[in-house]
Amino acid sequence: MLKVLRNKFTSSNKKSRYGKSDGEKSADWYDESFERADHWKSHYTESKYYFIWTVICDRLVRQKKQSVLEVGCGPGQLASFIADKGIKHYHGFDFSPKRIEQAEKVTPQFNFSVEDAFKTDLFTTVEYDCVVCTEFLEHVEGDLEVLDRIRSGTYFIGTVPNFPYTSHVRHFNSVEEVYERYKDKFENLTVDAFNKNKQGKVFYILDGIIK
Repeated sequence: MLKVLRNKFTSSNKKSRYGKSDGEKSADWYDESFERADHWKSHYTESKYYFIWTVICDRLVRQKKQSVLEVGCGPGQLASFIADKGIKHYHGFDFSPKRIEQAEKVTPQFNFSVEDAFKTDLFTTVEYDCVVCTEFLEHVEGDLEVLDRIRSGTYFIGTVPNFPYTSHVRHFNSVEEVYERYKDKFENLTVDAFNKNKQGKVFYILDGIIK
């Protein structure tokens, strides 16, 4: 049975505070944004996403996942956290060469590659019992197409936001909106909302089994 889990916080759309969405960006744009911001090179405990990554990693451990495929892995900060949680098998990919170069430096024991989520063969050629996909789905028009490429029966955990940004093509105003968009791609789906700050910035965690 499909179920929505509610957090005690409610979400809100803060366009004036967080800017506006301009649409999909190229790999070059992500390379340039990586070079401009030092926080992409910081330890994962210093990342602005650390609070949500702790939830994701705890769930991976609780689910006893042993082999992770990460979609849109960026510069490898979450991968480093996953490694520290004792998971040994991991492959991360991103279409930004600069971010993958950083990821390989941060967590050299893991496998990384420069790939396009819409073209890569990793969904069928790599062994994985879990897909991690944080802050990626809101950046592409074809988010549902990417979910369709994941092996049926795979445990999925990912995040989407409630706020616009220059590289977002969508954001969500509530748990219900997230659930309605993605429910048909899962055998079961839970959606939790986590506040980042008092101003209403929210990240939603999607957790379920891919159909």
